[in-house]
Amino acid sequence: MPLRLAVRHDHSTRASAGERIGIHPRMLTRMGAEPRQQARVSHGETTALFTLIPDTDVEEIDTIGITEGGCRRLGAAPGQTVILDLRCTASAMTEEEAEIGGEFIERLEDDGRHHRLVVLAPHGGAIETRTDQQAEQVVASLGSRDSTLWVCKGWRPVGNAYRAWHISSSDLSVHSFPLLRSLSARRFRWALSFHGYRGHDVLIGGLAPARRKSDVRNAIAKALDGSGICVRVAEPGERHSGESPSNLVNRLTIDAAGGIQIEQSRAARTLHGPAIAAAVSEVYDTWIATDNRR
Repeated sequence: MPLRLAVRHDHSTRASAGERIGIHPRMLTRMGAEPRQQARVSHGETTALFTLIPDTDVEEIDTIGITEGGCRRLGAAPGQTVILDLRCTASAMTEEEAEIGGEFIERLEDDGRHHRLVVLAPHGGAIETRTDQQAEQVVASLGSRDSTLWVCKGWRPVGNAYRAWHISSSDLSVHSFPLLRSLSARRFRWALSFHGYRGHDVLIGGLAPARRKSDVRNAIAKALDGSGICVRVAEPGERHSGESPSNLVNRLTIDAAGGIQIEQSRAARTLHGPAIAAAVSEVYDTWIATDNRR
């Protein structure tokens, strides 16, 4: 559906501001979209994912409001025409095809029954490198009887995969990811999400109890002993703390109280990714064994 761009001067410091567009509620209805759903927005040869935010201040129904940062993601200017598509993933592709084509795919491994642990990597592939491999390693270690895997993977043949495909975990909509939607009615005891960020540390966040986060922190710190990488529990209110109830890792757990988010520096992921995943697997293996004995 072709729409015209209108740039808004949004001075928000939120990292996700450039990942959102304002769209008139009537246009949402016309498209058959839900508020805060994701959509592909394309301009010329450039495509990026955005979250659709209902906005009655949009001057005309066929215009979308976008920040200057959002325009840079698309390489577009005010007044130019863009194309919106509610199909966010190209999951019919193999991983190899998606990598070659610079595409974005969704994957799920799930027995459809258990309620123990869901392991997430929403920014895999070249978006936040190695995070999908870590999630896959944990599920392979724990087995499908006790763990579920949900990952998204994105690539770009030229340019920045993060700029094209990254959506904040607090904005991810089940209406945009069919495989995620199949999990949304279920609530898990625990959820674990692997991420990458530009800092130097490994941060343990989420709304899980402090003792659970400490267990994960201690296991990773032991695995990284001698590396010089600091592993710590994120402070309340700290950016990347993962403490929002709308964060997917919290949303999928019972009472939004079982999520643990691991934010990792590039060095941690690229040099020690398998060691971190192995350490985390041991922690959850212990928790699951204890839970099964009850």
